Order: sequence, then structure tokens, then C-alpha cells
Amino acid sequence: MRLFLAIDLSEEAKQSIERVKEGLKGIKGVKPVAKDNIHLTLKFLGEVDDDKVDGIINALSQVKFQPFNIFLNKPGAFPNENRISVLWVDASPAEPLIVLKKDIDKALPRFKDDHPFKTHITFARVKYIANQDDKKKIIDLLRKPVDRIEFSVDKFILYKSTLLSEGPVYEVVKEFSL
Repeated sequence: MRLFLAIDLSEEAKQSIERVKEGLKGIKGVKPVAKDNIHLTLKFLGEVDDDKVDGIINALSQVKFQPFNIFLNKPGAFPNENRISVLWVDASPAEPLIVLKKDIDKALPRFKDDHPFKTHITFARVKYIANQDDKKKIIDLLRKPVDRIEFSVDKFILYKSTLLSEGPVYEVVKEFSL
């Protein structure tokens, strides 16, 4: 099964991101993330044999952290604004997220990351940008402030991701609370 670890957002934070996504209406080649699927990924585990899941849950049960607050910050793009493939909103402050991520990495040393950790919440994927007008709309969207919605983080979640033609379906495997 395909697994990843994430933090869910408050409903208010998801609504704020939905307002950001409104700026993408009518732009071809851009696929917004469904509201119910918006999250902050801590670690992507990839394909994992079913018989390894209990060991992962056991290891993650050892991760201890204090609840903390984060807030939505500014929008951005990966890899950069000249060649956009992912649109995201930053989550700040980064420090408590980085500490939690390091603790998760220690608990799961066999699962290496394929890129550096960035405290971001993906809200759209870009397959192509059809024309300069659409590019300008996207760049303008990246310049607009995001509502500074603050929310508490008191758990992280192990999700199973099933890829379907209409988009991914996420199922909670296990929640890890304080």
C-alpha cells in the first residue's frame, strides 16, 4: 500500500486555501487539490508491504511532541516561478514542524526522503500553462497575501493513498496524538 504521514488542517484553514484556489478558475492545465485532500505532508513512505505496517505504527507510536500552533503564510511554487509544477501555501513557523519531522525520521530511518522537507501545503498541480495570460494569473495569485489562519497541531496521521483516475483517495490508517 502507498503510505504517507501528514498533518490535517483546520476547516478554517482549508476554507482559506479554497479562496486562494478561486484564482485558478478557467486556467487550463492546472488541477486543484480537492478540499478534503488538502494536508501538510510530513513524510512520504511510498509503497509499503502490508506486513510492514504494524512495525511502522509501532515505531511512530514512540514519537512524542508537544502541541503547537502554525498558521498559513504565503503562496509559492515548485520548483520556481519560471517552471511551475506545484502551487502551495507555506505553513509557519517552520521550527516545530521541522522538529516533528526529524523525530519521525529517527523513528523510521529506513524511509529516506527524495527531496528536502519544506513546510508547505499543496493546493494545485500544474501540468502545463497554456499561454502568457494564464501564467500572469498564476504569478498574480502568488503575489496575493493569504489569510493568516492559525490552527493547532496536536496529532499527525498515517494515510493510505489509493490513486484513481479521478484523483487520489486518502484513508486514515492511524492517528498519532499526544
